[in-house]
Amino acid sequence: MTARWMGVQVACVYIGTVVGAGFASGREIYEFFVRFGPIAYVAILFVTVLFAWLGYRLMALGAMLRATSFRDLNAHLFKPRLQKSIDIVLLLMLFGVTVAMLAGTGELFKEQFHLPFTIGVVAAMIVTFLTMFFGMNGLLKVNSVIVPTLVTFVLYTAVHTWMYVHPTTHAVVFPEGQNYYVGFPVWLSSLLYAAMNIGLSVGVLVPLGGQIGDVRILRRGATMGAIGLGGMLMAVSFALFAYMPDATAYAIPMAFIASHFAPWLKILFIAVLFGEIYSTLIGNVYALAVTVTTDRKRILLYSGVLLVLAGLLSHVGFRAIVTYAYTAFGWISLFFVMTIALHRTRLPRA
Repeated sequence: MTARWMGVQVACVYIGTVVGAGFASGREIYEFFVRFGPIAYVAILFVTVLFAWLGYRLMALGAMLRATSFRDLNAHLFKPRLQKSIDIVLLLMLFGVTVAMLAGTGELFKEQFHLPFTIGVVAAMIVTFLTMFFGMNGLLKVNSVIVPTLVTFVLYTAVHTWMYVHPTTHAVVFPEGQNYYVGFPVWLSSLLYAAMNIGLSVGVLVPLGGQIGDVRILRRGATMGAIGLGGMLMAVSFALFAYMPDATAYAIPMAFIASHFAPWLKILFIAVLFGEIYSTLIGNVYALAVTVTTDRKRILLYSGVLLVLAGLLSHVGFRAIVTYAYTAFGWISLFFVMTIALHRTRLPRA
């Protein structure tokens, strides 16, 4: 396998880990960016730079330590007592996002297919558990298919919006009655968004760096992944501005936007949204399981238990989880990310 293709696969895993129910649905992007007004576009550029720098640093540290889980990184960064606390907090956050992913699937089935919330949750649990049989290789292969498909559909959404929804006004002018923001809250929200996503990606990116090992591939993958994420954030924000305020009344705003497409495209778009939720689910469940054991049979057992518990808790509701829990995760992750950014560890040369 060529280094270039490996870099693309790393980028796909990076994007797939970040792009979950909150991102792909549009709900998370509204809460952290769009609600502040058109300054969101500048904030997204800032976040893209952070994604490139912090994503590479995280994976390079994993390569340097030959890490098999994020606990290897924590042991390197923190003293033993603090390390245990950080381990527990990160595990709880990963579990919380797993709950959010399942809740997002339930909302998707409920809003778009008019099926019971629980059916969506159970469907996601089953396909995630089956993927656990393939370990990290399964994660790489799944994201190599799902991520390019999602990127294509997000770009299509932006182009469709540009052509049919008069974006020259909607995409740069906030709806009447909404307030513009340009100050500290915008940049704090952006920083929390980057910190949250890097913190929640640690369970996948650190062992991925340990498995790949080549820092040149990791640098290329982190850069491509960050550019992909930034472009998708721009495209989704553009579409949300154009369809505001109607779209934001839905738990899954992007599915509402897709309802303006041809029927077959709408179904395909919803399938892609499900795929992205699924890609983040498998990354989180895998990360949680390998911190406890590396034995394949036990990974499957723990994965099943985690999915059942998360499925039960998902009935709290997707909108509430994204609005409150994700902001809390951002504050918690900020300390962890600052430690990664400022630690004096000399990274291997790319």
